[in-house]
Amino acid sequence: MPDKGDVGSSESHATLPGGERVLIRRARPEDVALYPDFLADVSAQESDKLSHLDYRHEMAFVALDEGTGQMLGLVRLKDELDEKTAEFAILVRSRVKGHGLGWLLMQRVINYAKAKRLRRVYGDVLAENATMLQMCAELGFQAQDMGPDLKRVVLDLETSAASDRQPSGAVSKR
Repeated sequence: MPDKGDVGSSESHATLPGGERVLIRRARPEDVALYPDFLADVSAQESDKLSHLDYRHEMAFVALDEGTGQMLGLVRLKDELDEKTAEFAILVRSRVKGHGLGWLLMQRVINYAKAKRLRRVYGDVLAENATMLQMCAELGFQAQDMGPDLKRVVLDLETSAASDRQPSGAVSKR
């Protein structure tokens, strides 16, 4: 597991094109109070998973609106049994989709996975989610068909330069 001073425990700030100032940091136990509003349309099972993370094998990062404290996005990474592969899941509030927040969260989780010396990161994406599939392709993920409605995107971290890539004019860091 990466050291405490690494990308897993640091905070970052960014301003989205819509003017939202966001803070991205490791999820904390007290963030559970923010989940009901953010996860209103997500199952209770997923909310429970997020409130009981095993940080040896799981990590989550949240993006918070710096002005209101409202959760804008969340990305979660969970190690597979081989401890060299991990699955990601990402949720971004509808009103900030397309503003670069998903890109920031994905870069954060990719950098964390690299620091943890994982070999691969993957996620399952609905085939109709063209925006997510395009972002993953730009980050270096390879898409595999998993049936008519689902694609698995896989990033080989040993050959990837994803952390060096930038979205097409979407985000400014401060």
